[in-house]
Amino acid sequence: MRPVRLSQAFVPTLKEAPADAQVASHKLLVRAGFIRQLGAGIYDYLPLAKRTLSKIEAIVREEMDAIGGQEFFLPALHPAEIWKESGRWDVMGDNMFRLKDRKGGDYGLGMTHEEIFTAIARDELRSYRQLPQVWYQIQTKFRDEPRPKSGLLRVRQFTMKDAYSFDVDRAGLDRSYEDQRRAYEKIFTRCGLDFVAVQAHSGAMGGSESSEFMVKTDAGEDLVAACPKCRYAANTETATSRLAPGQDGPGLAAPEKFATPGVVTIEALEQKPYGVAAGRQLKTLVYMADEKPVIALVRGDQELNEAKLQTATGAQVIRPAHPEEIPPLMGAKAGSLGAVRFSRAPVLVDPSLADRRDMVTG
Repeated sequence: MRPVRLSQAFVPTLKEAPADAQVASHKLLVRAGFIRQLGAGIYDYLPLAKRTLSKIEAIVREEMDAIGGQEFFLPALHPAEIWKESGRWDVMGDNMFRLKDRKGGDYGLGMTHEEIFTAIARDELRSYRQLPQVWYQIQTKFRDEPRPKSGLLRVRQFTMKDAYSFDVDRAGLDRSYEDQRRAYEKIFTRCGLDFVAVQAHSGAMGGSESSEFMVKTDAGEDLVAACPKCRYAANTETATSRLAPGQDGPGLAAPEKFATPGVVTIEALEQKPYGVAAGRQLKTLVYMADEKPVIALVRGDQELNEAKLQTATGAQVIRPAHPEEIPPLMGAKAGSLGAVRFSRAPVLVDPSLADRRDMVTG
């Protein structure tokens, strides 16, 4: 790269940050002449930013090449058919930018490239002797963020390094996963980042195991549960904890009716004359997992973690059941539900309810 004198360089600095810049990194990038905003979640990378990105990309390439990675550069414009084949054309919903060509064909702007890489592997890999393969790219991605904010932290167009391995068996997959994990650690260390690897939720990308590499910042939106002694760290979407013993009575030989006329909330049942603590109540929640009903039971003093429910069901999409969907399934309206002897849909019970006694439910 040919050096440029500072007096000739295009570095449009500002004395003050824009009024909408709330995060420190956003303010500094704008004031130092690295970026300028073109639209909501869309930024121009000016020469200083491009130089910085090029250096980061060089580090990424070196570490990926060191584990046998081969670099691709694939289209950002994807025919709808390949996403429909995987079932994710509908799953991605409004997060995917969609458009039609002049002939009326449906296309999407790539949010990620699992479908494209898999199609190449399916069409071109002829024998297990060609495996393993480690493929990656550094390419522009597009996501229609509903609330772009925080400068480059949540945007609608961004640069992603995505990598994919194709292996003969699960043991090979585990080796590839570990190679990638170590490569990421080296990349972030070389970039001077104080990071932590946490257990994470795979979401619509799927898979049985996922790790996120996070840097602590006040601008972050994820919460992490971490233990400095045992070094356990997990996103709260997947974190588990040691279960505290419940305060139960001796228990009953069989369920007994407990009349609560007109009571439809956890808080109301805590009041006199009932006096049932929220921790002794069962909260029954009805969800649709890929449009099939599922019942989730949690303690009355806890909230359901939808990401964990999605993992437990294996569904691509989950949502709370609509009010009108509940009575035909449960025989009662929300607020008066219970799952005792219920068998018309799967019932998933939170581990904190294991072996509990003297609980109250609808």
